[in-house]
Amino acid sequence: MKTISINTKISELIKENSGSVDAIASIAKPLEKLKNPILRKIMASRVTIAEASKMTGTKVDDFKRVLSPLGFIFEGDESAKEELSAEPKPSWLKDAPKEIIDFYDVRPIIDDGADPLKEILHRFKEVKPGEILCVINGFVPTPLIHLLKQEKAEDTFVETISDKEFHTYFLKKKKEAEMADSFESKLQMNGVQAFNGILAKFSEDQIRRIDVRGLEMPGPMHTILGELEKLPEGNALFIDHKRVPVYLLEELADKDFAVHIHNVAEGDVKMLIFRK
Repeated sequence: MKTISINTKISELIKENSGSVDAIASIAKPLEKLKNPILRKIMASRVTIAEASKMTGTKVDDFKRVLSPLGFIFEGDESAKEELSAEPKPSWLKDAPKEIIDFYDVRPIIDDGADPLKEILHRFKEVKPGEILCVINGFVPTPLIHLLKQEKAEDTFVETISDKEFHTYFLKKKKEAEMADSFESKLQMNGVQAFNGILAKFSEDQIRRIDVRGLEMPGPMHTILGELEKLPEGNALFIDHKRVPVYLLEELADKDFAVHIHNVAEGDVKMLIFRK
C-alpha cells in the first residue's frame, strides 16, 4: 500500500505500479497519451494528480476509483474534493496588493488564431522581482507553468473561476540573477520578412527540411528532437508544423538552441531551429 495525495506526480504512481498507466488512461481520452512512452516521459514527471484532473476536466475521485484497486491510498478526504479551485491561495498571493499584479488576458489573442507565448514571456520579463503576472486563459496552461518556472518564476498558483476561465499566477523571484540566455531571448516569433531574413543566412545545403503536419502526437516532437540530436554545427532545421509546439519549446528551454517561429495561418506554422 502506498499513500498518495492530489499533489503526487503521475511519474511516482507509475514508478510504484506500472499498471497505473492503463488505469489512468481509462479515465478520459486525453489521458490515453500516457500510453505513449515519449509523452509519458514528458508529462508524467511534471504533472500531479490535481493538475491532470484540471487539464482533462476530470475529478480527483476518478483517480481514486482506478488507483485504489492498485493499492494506493489517498491521504485524508482530499480525493473527494471536486472543486480543486477551492484550494486556499498561498500567502504571497492572498496578501498581494492589486498594484503588483499584472493581469494579462490572452483569450482574445487565441480567439484571433495567434499564439500568445512570446508576449507572455516578454510580459513576465517586464514584471519586477517580487511582483506577479496573472495569465487569464480558457484552460490550465500546464506547459507554460513549467516553462516560466525556468524563466525565474518562484511559485505559481491556478485559480479556477469557471470551467472556461482560469487565472494562473506567477510570482517572480525577488532576487533575480541576470540570465545571459533566458529562453525569452532565444525564442523569436517573427513576421514573414524577419523570418525569411534569418532563413537567408543559411545556404540550402545547410538547411534540413521536415514536415510534421501529418504526424499524430507525439510524432512531431519525437521527429524534431531526433533531428536536432544529429543536426551539424552551423546548420538549421526548418519545420512545417500545424501549431506552435509548447511542449517542445519547454524541452528546448534549457538547451543551446535558437528558435524562430512564423505563424503563417491556422494550421500552418514555420519553424527554424539552430544551435546558438
